[in-house]
Amino acid sequence: MNIIQTALKARNWMKRNESFLPTWHAYVGYELDLFKTFKNPKTVDEVVTETGLSKELLQCWVDVGVSIKHLRKRTGGRYRTSKHHCGEFLEDESNSVGALLKEMMELHIPTLLAYPKYMKSNERAVFNHEKFGDVVAETSTLLEHFAIRRIKKMMKEHKVETVIDLGCGHGGYLRKLAKDFPEVQMLGVDVNERVVESARKASAGYDNIDYIVADASDWRPEEGEKADLILLHNVFHYLDPMARTELLSNLTTWLSEDGRISVITPVNETAQGQAFSSAFNSFFTAHSNLYALPSSEDIEELAEASGLTLSAYNSIIKEGGWYAFWLMPQTVSDPELEREPESRPLIASGKV
Repeated sequence: MNIIQTALKARNWMKRNESFLPTWHAYVGYELDLFKTFKNPKTVDEVVTETGLSKELLQCWVDVGVSIKHLRKRTGGRYRTSKHHCGEFLEDESNSVGALLKEMMELHIPTLLAYPKYMKSNERAVFNHEKFGDVVAETSTLLEHFAIRRIKKMMKEHKVETVIDLGCGHGGYLRKLAKDFPEVQMLGVDVNERVVESARKASAGYDNIDYIVADASDWRPEEGEKADLILLHNVFHYLDPMARTELLSNLTTWLSEDGRISVITPVNETAQGQAFSSAFNSFFTAHSNLYALPSSEDIEELAEASGLTLSAYNSIIKEGGWYAFWLMPQTVSDPELEREPESRPLIASGKV
């Protein structure tokens, strides 16, 4: 290959990576609250005076922002955040988009960049639950919202009275459900004490929500208590395959006769979203205290080993390989299961 061909290929790689700029720029803006700082037109000097940031580096960030339309240049050397492209960063409430960027830039990318070291040394990273628990809880809640309509529909149709959320995070999902079902008793369980405390504070106005600090993999409800709905969302990658089987087997003992387990998880080796789910699986596998994503075959084997019936898969984020499905006692009939097999969505065939 001559030098011209090599240079052209290098240029093509550079073009492919240009799409990374908006992610980097948004992450920096979110971390330093710069989008809100530039909510009204300001000069770089004005912002430096307010924040004490490096003028040279801030100007570079602003220049990138203008080039990718995150910022708009105004008269008098002033700049303003583009509401069209970055309006979500101007909101005062919790910003799930920012949390997703933080998780990507501080967790996923550093781990993937360290892959050569892990492959050569056969060592693994260690996921810091205390440091990143808040961020992961926020992004998990964001993803769960894509499935909340089906949860509410099920709760209404089956007259659910009790809900247990294992790995509840900040409790945002329970609060959304509690608004529509104030009479339903809900319990959130999470291993991170700081996250649970945050959930308690945020849920202070909800009389029907309680929280406890416990490991979802071995926690048990009070003797004789049953749950009509158990939420098992984004939990599998924290459990090794044996622990997953043990957890589901335990859940069957305190699931009500007509109860259901709602599962949301990224699935490995999917027909849709395979690139992202494979990268996500690489991230988990690179940690000593996280575990590979389950495949559709793994999930079917889990259900069978636990004496549960698996409903059809429902793709909630096809680009990322995220799916939702129900697990229920084998005595429970479900409309999704009564359809002809070829009409039921299957991950393996890509019909999702």
